[in-house]
Amino acid sequence: MKPPKKILTIYYKFKPDGFCKRFRLMIEAYLEKGCQVHYIAVEPYPFEHENLIPHIMPTPMKSRESLAFWIYFFSISPWHLLWVGLRHRVDLLSVGSPIYACLSGITKWITRVPLITFIFITPHSVSQWRFDNTLYAKTEALMDRLGLRWSDLLLANSWGAQEAWKKVYPHIPIDVFPNNVEEYPFNKQEQRDKILKEFSLPDDRFLVSNSGVLLKRKNHDCLIQAMTHLKGSRAVLFIIGDGLRRQELQAMAETMGVADQIIFTGYRKDVTDLVQGTDVFAFPSFAEGMAESLLEATTCQLPCLVSSIPENVNVISDAEQHFPVDQPAVLAEKIERLMNDKEYYSKLLNATQKEKKRFIFDWKGRFYEKVLSSLKNGQKD
Repeated sequence: MKPPKKILTIYYKFKPDGFCKRFRLMIEAYLEKGCQVHYIAVEPYPFEHENLIPHIMPTPMKSRESLAFWIYFFSISPWHLLWVGLRHRVDLLSVGSPIYACLSGITKWITRVPLITFIFITPHSVSQWRFDNTLYAKTEALMDRLGLRWSDLLLANSWGAQEAWKKVYPHIPIDVFPNNVEEYPFNKQEQRDKILKEFSLPDDRFLVSNSGVLLKRKNHDCLIQAMTHLKGSRAVLFIIGDGLRRQELQAMAETMGVADQIIFTGYRKDVTDLVQGTDVFAFPSFAEGMAESLLEATTCQLPCLVSSIPENVNVISDAEQHFPVDQPAVLAEKIERLMNDKEYYSKLLNATQKEKKRFIFDWKGRFYEKVLSSLKNGQKD
């Protein structure tokens, strides 16, 4: 098969999270090779290109997160995909999850074009961590199964995610194509001084950072509970990001008496700059694909502590840097030791610096080559 010229993709709206960052890189991988990319969404994406063509799907709902919205979106978007696919004669469908692959199924079978699915999440992540609804969970499971079966190439972005999907769908072939990270030079002391000045903190504070959307699966409760074990110490926790749980988490910090040691920054465009100025990055997630925020933290000249889920262990392999998702006391103990033991700090810093080297590569170039190879073979990897 010839290299694709017109690609069709879909994602309901662009958000400041790791999923959308990788989704954008996927789109850019095609654009940089001269492809025309058509996308379906309920609002325009915050980036433009002469070959990036939006197709905005009208929706009567003001909320883009309600269950009613998702029922509407799941019902209408397959036909919108088919209309765009036929009208513009696309020759490749490329999406970012099995759910979106399922929505693309009608278009795939009528247009007879290949479907590439990049899996950025773990199974049932939406129903498990966003909607406590049995019907939604069953619908998501069905859509996942159909999306996986209908895809011509399945790429998981971590070995942990691959393992999670294979446990549920053992007979469906899924390859691993990991996320990457880019490293940029910076001055650690300058970044630290900026943070101390902006937030009026004394020089002796030990700065702990976490970044990401404030959702249940990110397990920020563990961070706040860990701070109760560090109450009255030099430790200050920066929770960088925004989300549905912000007020709930702030109330929790107040109730537990550690609000004076926790700073909720809200949404920031300079996330990496903030992390660069801190002393340790703590990442307690229940579930991930391969977290962009964790990968970026490995380039910030600090040790990373991560929950011991497979997706995080794929990035940070040293067992000394792991802690159970439900044991904040273990996390607090490691933070306290890093704060007071320079040799221990140096050891975990060096381990983190070593890990990042595995993820510095030309992701967009390799991704496009992977797609071409799959199209040439005309079969699933």
